[in-house]
Amino acid sequence: MMKQPAFTSAYQISAARAASELKTKTLLRALVSRLRIVFSGDALELSATFVGGADPHVLICDQAAETAGRVTIDAETGLYVFCELGGSADDIVIVTASEKRLIEEIALHLGDGGLPLEAVDAAVGSLVGQTMQDVERKLILQTLHHCDGDPTHTAFMLGMPLVTLCNKLAVYFSDPAGELPQTAAETGYGAKSYRL
Repeated sequence: MMKQPAFTSAYQISAARAASELKTKTLLRALVSRLRIVFSGDALELSATFVGGADPHVLICDQAAETAGRVTIDAETGLYVFCELGGSADDIVIVTASEKRLIEEIALHLGDGGLPLEAVDAAVGSLVGQTMQDVERKLILQTLHHCDGDPTHTAFMLGMPLVTLCNKLAVYFSDPAGELPQTAAETGYGAKSYRL
């Protein structure tokens, strides 16, 4: 049996760090491309620029070339982190696993100022008449779908312990009558699509 050299662990750590940095830079460059498409199509007067180096990030600037926001990828969790910057910002920080959700939030916060009040009223109005248990179940399942079935990211987004989420999912998917919640049925996901 051949002995492994002593530098193997240091080499493996270095290789893992380099792979992680490359993945981060690749994801951020792809995000810049998608943001440029969104900014040009929605008449948003914003621009996105990739900044490499030791701390890779995406800068989002307004038409006056002032920095309006910054996107990074958290090294520990791999989640996108968006911080709104500038004089009118209220220290808005968004953390998400979904690039699509991130782009929607950036366009919302840096665009024309937010959701119209009618849209918020309509969303709340659609919940009237439903039990809290049904609303909770739908929110959990839709968030799970949004996170591509990853319960760790789902629990993080919902601000609940992973064990609690897994217990709730186990109850939802072990319904003795075989009635999968409507939200899961509509999205086409069954219990086998999720990693519990």
